Amino acid sequence: MIAYDPKKWFRVLFAFPRSPVFRTLFLDILIAGAWAAFVVYAEADRQWFEVELGPAFLSILGIILGLLLVFRTNTAYDRWWEGRKLWGQLVNVSRGIARQLAAPLGAHEDRRRRYAELLGEFPYLLAAHLRRPAGAEGPHRPNESLSLLHHEIQQDLVAGRFPTEHRIVLGPLLQQLDDVVGACERIRNTPIPFSYSSYIKQFVFLYAIMVPFGLVNDYHYGAVVASMFIFFATMGLELLATEIEEPFGTDSNDLPLDAIAAVIARDTSAILR
Repeated sequence: MIAYDPKKWFRVLFAFPRSPVFRTLFLDILIAGAWAAFVVYAEADRQWFEVELGPAFLSILGIILGLLLVFRTNTAYDRWWEGRKLWGQLVNVSRGIARQLAAPLGAHEDRRRRYAELLGEFPYLLAAHLRRPAGAEGPHRPNESLSLLHHEIQQDLVAGRFPTEHRIVLGPLLQQLDDVVGACERIRNTPIPFSYSSYIKQFVFLYAIMVPFGLVNDYHYGAVVASMFIFFATMGLELLATEIEEPFGTDSNDLPLDAIAAVIARDTSAILR
């Protein structure tokens, strides 16, 4: 995830080298400009053909495209933000479990160390699991880690290191870890429907092709600049949505799972040790 200061908007505005959207679309924007220049040259200068598309027609299509893109970006951001809330919940629950385990253990340093290990490694295992391709075979390491944590707690209950009523306190907290894993898997395993995503890309592409025909009569070669900007605005929104709709990867705009996991490992270790 790219770290930046939102108050320094001037630096953010001109941070083109760090913008994945701009870097990805740079060549495509030039191609859109070249296509617009060809249309102006062929229709206005050489009069090889004439396509009567006024700005009003483009405005109607633009409204439809705008509604689709707003829904697309909102849906993608909801997935990103839900992923962030789930990992925030993981931080809080891990700290809560660490406190509940530390209180009754007293001088049992070996048991404190063991629980610090388990709680510290769990978020790293979950991050690695979420970054695997959906449907990939192999052991479910987060489940194995949680099962081991349950087993260790049961051992301490039987040994009398925890009071019996401690099970009532720890049970809901441990269940929340399972809930976080399941919710994160739901986001990863349920992408935006293919038909919807492909339709928007096709709509944006066709709209970019038609824009020069609607602007050439009014703007002549100014239609080249206008077409490039319109393409950047529309395709950029679609690309941005694609960038953030899968929040658990390693792209520059994905969630900083490793940094959050490091916070969990640090805080639980400090509480237990």
